[in-house]
Amino acid sequence: MNKQKIIIGLAVLVLALAVYFFSHDRTTHQHGSTTEQAGVSVRPHSTSGVVSVDIKFVNGRLHLLLGKLDQDQDQASLWYQSSPDHGQTWSKLVNITATMDITAKFHRGNDARLAVQGNNIVAVWMSKKEGAPHNAGPMMSVRSADGGQSWQQAGMPADWDGAHGFFAMDSNEKQISLVWLDSRQQLGKGSQGMRYTHSQNGGITWLANKTLDQQTCACCWNTARFDGEGQLYVLYRDKQPSDMALGQVDQHGKWQRLSSVGDFNWDFEGCPHIGGGLAFDESGQFHATVATGHEQYLGVYYLNSVDQGRSWSAKIQLGDSSAVHSDIAVLDNGIVLATWDQISESGFEVVYALSQDGGETWGEQIAISTKGIRSSHPRVIAMNKEFLLLWTESTVGGAHSLQTKLIINGDEIDN
Repeated sequence: MNKQKIIIGLAVLVLALAVYFFSHDRTTHQHGSTTEQAGVSVRPHSTSGVVSVDIKFVNGRLHLLLGKLDQDQDQASLWYQSSPDHGQTWSKLVNITATMDITAKFHRGNDARLAVQGNNIVAVWMSKKEGAPHNAGPMMSVRSADGGQSWQQAGMPADWDGAHGFFAMDSNEKQISLVWLDSRQQLGKGSQGMRYTHSQNGGITWLANKTLDQQTCACCWNTARFDGEGQLYVLYRDKQPSDMALGQVDQHGKWQRLSSVGDFNWDFEGCPHIGGGLAFDESGQFHATVATGHEQYLGVYYLNSVDQGRSWSAKIQLGDSSAVHSDIAVLDNGIVLATWDQISESGFEVVYALSQDGGETWGEQIAISTKGIRSSHPRVIAMNKEFLLLWTESTVGGAHSLQTKLIINGDEIDN
C-alpha cells in the first residue's frame, strides 16, 4: 500500500473538515478547461451569517431553511422563507426560533433539516450541550401548520435523549419521515447507528424509533428521498468498509439495505464528514454522487441504477482527486446536474457539470463560486425546467454567506 497516497488522501479530508469547522483543469469525464460564472443570480433575503442550509421544492414552491450564527458564534437562530416563482421573489424572512432560547450545533455537513407536507412544515436540528462529547445534544424541533406564517416548538421525534445529528427528512401525502444518527447502541470506534421515525399528523407526534443500520459512519450526512410509490430511499455512509450504501424503507416500514453505491472497498476508522447526493428521474432511474478517500479513487464519483438501487453502473469521476462534497438533481426532461466542491489555485471552489444523456457522458465543468473565497457544500434543486444551486462562502475573518445560481433548462446564461 502506498503510504504517500494515503497521506495525500487524508490531507484532502482534513482540508474538507476545516472548511466547515473553522470557517465554518478537467471536465467531469475528460480533461479540459473550466468555464466561470455561468447562470442567473437568485438571491433570497438576508444571506449573511449562514452556516446551515436546507431547501425543498414542493408543489411548485421553494421552501428555504437557513441556520445562522452571529459573529461571536454564540447566538444561533433559524430562518424560513419561501418562493412561489422559482426564486425570483421571496416571502418575508421569518425567524422561526425568535420566541425560543436555542443553543444550536449546526454547520455545513450537519445542517438543520426541513420537511414540507401541505401546510405542515417541520424543522429539526442538533442542540448544543456544553460538556457533552463534541458538545452535541438532543435534537430540537419546530413546526408550522399554516404554511410557514407562524411557528411553535414541537415534540422531539427521538425516544432517546442523547445526542442526535446528521438528519435527513422527506415527506409525501401520507407521512413525514426522519432519519438521523445517534449512539444509543455504540458498537465501534467512529460509528453510530442510523435511526428512523415518521409522523402521520404533520409532525405533531412521532412513532416509535427504529434502527435501520446498527453501525454506520458517525458523522457523515444522510440523504432521504421518497419515490412515487411511497418508498423511502436512504443514502448513507456505512462502516467496514466506509463506502456509501443505499437502503429502502418500504410502505409497510420494513427496512432493507440494497447495495453499496460504488464498491470502492474504502476502510476508514475515523469519520470523513462526507455524504452524497441522490435523485430519481421520470423513468425511474436513480442518480447518485458519492465521495471516497480510497487511495486509488480519491474524489467524487457519479453512478446510476436502473433497478431501484440494487446494482449500479460503472463509476465516472467528477472533477479531480480534491473533490469532496457533492449533490445531484434531474429535470423533468432528463437533464442531470451534478455539483461538487474542489481545490483550485485560488482555494476551495464550487463547480457543476451537466449530462444531456442520463449520466452517460458529462459536459465541461463550470466554476460558479467567487474566486479567492472559500466555497463549499453545494446543494442543487430541480424545478421542472430549472436548477437552483446553493452553496456557502466564508472569508478568512469568519464571515459566512449564502450564494445561489439559477440554471435554466440546462442553458448557462451569463450574469
